[in-house]
Amino acid sequence: MEVKIVSRSNTSALSLPKDKRFKKVQRWLLIPATDGESFTLVPRMENPYTPTKGSKSITEEWSDVNWSEVE
Repeated sequence: MEVKIVSRSNTSALSLPKDKRFKKVQRWLLIPATDGESFTLVPRMENPYTPTKGSKSITEEWSDVNWSEVE
């Protein structure tokens, strides 16, 4: 798949082809490779640990443990 850089106002943007995998409001991350020249494009995931409306808090399983003693 090929993408290209386009100008939008005074910024640069990646132009992705129309594809069912790319949704208009979806956010993506560009992860740089160790070679310093290339990137990996991955969809940004929502934080699975963020509480949702109506969700219950989870109580601590080991309430008798002093966590300041754990390294």
